[in-house]
Amino acid sequence: MTPGARLAATIEVLDTVLLGAPAEKTLTNWGRNNRFAGSKDRAAIRDLVFQAIRCRRSAGAWPVVHSARTWAIGSLYANNKDPEEVFTGLGHAPEELTADELIRPMISELDAWDLQDWTIQEMIKSYGDDQACQISQVLKHRAPVTLRVNTQKATVSQVKLALADNGIETSANQISDTALTVENKTRQLVLQDIFSKGWFELQDAASQAVAAAIPATGRVLDYCAGGGGKSLALAARTGLKIFAHDVNLARMSEIGPRSARGGHDIVVIPPLELDPKTQFDTVICDLPCTGSGAWRRSPEGKWTLTENIISKYVQLQREILTKSVAHLAPGGVLAFITCSIFNAENQMQQTYICENFPNLSILTVKQYLPSPVNDGLYLVIFKKFS
Repeated sequence: MTPGARLAATIEVLDTVLLGAPAEKTLTNWGRNNRFAGSKDRAAIRDLVFQAIRCRRSAGAWPVVHSARTWAIGSLYANNKDPEEVFTGLGHAPEELTADELIRPMISELDAWDLQDWTIQEMIKSYGDDQACQISQVLKHRAPVTLRVNTQKATVSQVKLALADNGIETSANQISDTALTVENKTRQLVLQDIFSKGWFELQDAASQAVAAAIPATGRVLDYCAGGGGKSLALAARTGLKIFAHDVNLARMSEIGPRSARGGHDIVVIPPLELDPKTQFDTVICDLPCTGSGAWRRSPEGKWTLTENIISKYVQLQREILTKSVAHLAPGGVLAFITCSIFNAENQMQQTYICENFPNLSILTVKQYLPSPVNDGLYLVIFKKFS
């Protein structure tokens, strides 16, 4: 497909998104209905769609959007690209720009943040104008692709050299010594022989740093395991047996294959099969949250989040934390994690635990804000003294 044809497909997808359909599902359906599009075409269209969503406000498509076409034009302008180069009307490209469309839309200072007004104010309250603005600018761009080297099977140098032999360039990531940021050919990573051998997994650098900071000992429970990223990282670092639990069994479906590939001992505990009286020396709670620290990967969240949704997450998090503390043995360690940038889900939850569980004492607090090399995560480690 030509660049113009890819943009026409992007507009088609955005049309459906404007009707309320999730972008990921819409892209999948578009690919199934347009078999002529190769994998590179589908990847390019996905990038264009997600970039348009990330910069929706500076593209002139928030809070009101006139059409998917104007959204696509605004997105190109917002990313300093000339729409005239692809709006040619030739072949399968969109029709040429009208006189009105040739005028670059004026955007306000707040529009350039590409966030909702109330979100901007919350961030300024938490981080100050300059740092909040820096975070907003990071969230406007595509997230890095990072892998975690499984040091039980290979060294960082071995993985780096093996990938380089196949034309995949990587660079060291400053916040985790097991992390390599992938510079090119990212979609070829899982096709590599060393991936099938379990030499590495895909995992954000901040997630790796958080897992490395948890002093896992004894019996370890990953209480909100999801896909198992933290379980795998902890197993690779410690060699311990990890017990993985989640209220949604389907979310844990890949833990078995990933664990086997990496050579780890991870036992999946299905919902309702975790005895409330069973205690562990280490309990990890990677809590459900707004995901605001990873909005680059799921940018629709920037525009659908409300203060009421945050309040519901806060309540859910407190319920989960209360249940997880019951599984913590005396002398044990509790790690609570979010991928949020909001105080309500981070510092305020930390205070809630301190006020409601006096036998827990803070050992460590770490926050990783979204940056060009990592997502935003928050970690607090508590020790139970009785």
